[in-house]
Amino acid sequence: MEPDPEIEGRVILITGAAEGIGLGMAVRLARAGARLVLGSRDASRGEAAAEAIATQAGCDPGRVYFIPTDVTVEAEVERLVRAGVARYGRLDGAINNAVYSGDFQLLAEEPAEAFEQTLRTNVSGVFHGIKHQVRQFLEQGARPGDGYSIINVSSGATRDIAPRMGAYVASKMAVEGLTRAAAVEYSPLGIRVNTLLFGVFETEKSARLHAAMPDIHAKNLGKHLVGRLGDPVHDAGETAIFLLSRRSSFMTGSELIVDGGMCARAGR
Repeated sequence: MEPDPEIEGRVILITGAAEGIGLGMAVRLARAGARLVLGSRDASRGEAAAEAIATQAGCDPGRVYFIPTDVTVEAEVERLVRAGVARYGRLDGAINNAVYSGDFQLLAEEPAEAFEQTLRTNVSGVFHGIKHQVRQFLEQGARPGDGYSIINVSSGATRDIAPRMGAYVASKMAVEGLTRAAAVEYSPLGIRVNTLLFGVFETEKSARLHAAMPDIHAKNLGKHLVGRLGDPVHDAGETAIFLLSRRSSFMTGSELIVDGGMCARAGR
């Protein structure tokens, strides 16, 4: 445990927390003393992730609560929020991180079903999250100056656009628009809403891809001016703590890029 006085005891909800960047942020927040409400579509992986988070963070397993959740289904997102509040008594912050990357086809070859699944997960899923998280904050009496915080996860791919990423890029640009709209509507009530844009991180998926295609690894590494890929626990986790804490109290409707310089290299 590495308690942070601005995070310790706060209840933070994270979707897409069973692996990758979501898992890394959860570990860092648990080390800081947060109580976590985790959602993921894969129940078995989610339960295993909850145990791993508690072990890696050195915290009481009772501080990490997992609920199977498909973010494309609004009722399941509402259930996730309600279940977390029933367990811990309140909600203080949220990270809408669940993602579907698509099938990496050229747009003219993209099946409509795959395109729509990308939008359902990445856009509708974030909308469902914002809707029910904001409702909970308002039920708790949110008012101007309160420290409620929502983080929506976009991607550096919206700046460093590559072929075969059309559906994914479109969905993440929509996330940035939703963030700004929500910030305009709810920041005056004490609910800040910001977007995180990440570069390429060292995750299970990227490790498998890079092992199978070393040329892709070299290309991705070369995009990052700092000479390495991102670390989910340190790089993503520390940034999440910043946006969830009052240290970022003057930030809302913003896009914070955490990408090792990838977007700067792309000139965007």
